[in-house]
Amino acid sequence: MEEFIVVEKLRKSFDGHVVLDGISFSVSYGKDLLVIGKSGVGKSVLLKNIVRLIEPDGGKIFLNGIDITSLSENELREFRKSVGFLFQSGALFDFLSVEDNILFVLENVAGITGEKAKRRVREVLEMVGLPNVLHKMPSELSGGMRKRVALARTISVNPKMLLLDEPTTGLDPITSDYVISAIIDMKNYFDIPMVVVTHDIEVMKKIGGHVILIDEGKIVFEGEFEEMLRGGNEYTKQFLLGISEGPIKVS
Repeated sequence: MEEFIVVEKLRKSFDGHVVLDGISFSVSYGKDLLVIGKSGVGKSVLLKNIVRLIEPDGGKIFLNGIDITSLSENELREFRKSVGFLFQSGALFDFLSVEDNILFVLENVAGITGEKAKRRVREVLEMVGLPNVLHKMPSELSGGMRKRVALARTISVNPKMLLLDEPTTGLDPITSDYVISAIIDMKNYFDIPMVVVTHDIEVMKKIGGHVILIDEGKIVFEGEFEEMLRGGNEYTKQFLLGISEGPIKVS
């Protein structure tokens, strides 16, 4: 089966501290990827390396068969237009209304303007269940609503894949379930793969797919979510149980 992501010997350090220590993995089409691990192990760094928002120190990254590490700045900028990135904070512009937040991406990334762009804004807000927030400011929205507006903005340009960084951080369990359901609906509607950074067990259960567990810069488990639930290894057992005893050290 063809692979939509291939990462080979990826390395990244900050001020001599190794965050990603030559990690390699691949994910086939039809599978989503869950990136898990304790806080601070480099999950978000990996996600940003994948599209070179952070430059890797070494290794290769292939997305849809394209060697991302060899692209020029102009080529990379063009490629990123096909990738939907949902940041942990949502990253809405506080000084713009909901409508203008989404219009900004449509106009500057997709080159869609005028009434066509405004129709698209209404369409994607309807998709995430927020048809009536068009003229609200981000400060007027709840945490869950901001996440859904950010999701609407992400999907407005019809991305070829979704990269999601801790999409439920800071949300209560009910709102978290609603947001993840909206994400899965969008993924299925557009029929695109996802890479999801999370430590939320309920999110993992709803998404499933391929899992990599990172610890001390290395992948210490790689396999299907069902395999991890059936036993996995000592690392996955400790992670799923949420206990301090085990090979994953708490700093």
